[in-house]
Amino acid sequence: MKVIKACLVFSILFLLFTVKASAAGLDEIHYIGNQLHLTSTKVDESSVGNQVPRAPMAPLTISIDGNTLYLYEQFTEMSLELSDESGVVFTDYIAGGAYNTSLPSDLKGSYELLMNDGEYIYTCTLVIE
Repeated sequence: MKVIKACLVFSILFLLFTVKASAAGLDEIHYIGNQLHLTSTKVDESSVGNQVPRAPMAPLTISIDGNTLYLYEQFTEMSLELSDESGVVFTDYIAGGAYNTSLPSDLKGSYELLMNDGEYIYTCTLVIE
């Protein structure tokens, strides 16, 4: 009987731990490097309101460590563009579901990052040291 009670208690504790672990939200992500705060704009504002949204848009979450950008949310393929005062200095294509992408090692300084997935444009200031 004691063995059954011990197994039952262990099973309940295991289930509670599993539920807690699977309920981790964006605030509990352990970012690599520095988290970047993106702003988003809908590409085609005329389509706003034409479709019934099924769920709120999940924000794209990224961070940078050295010359590597880390992406933490599921997304479709998108274009990436870095520009400075002289214009566009780097462009790239990121495949859907990619976890990271590398920027050229010779890029140093402050840039405007623009990522476009066809539906939203995400922007932020990016400082590469």
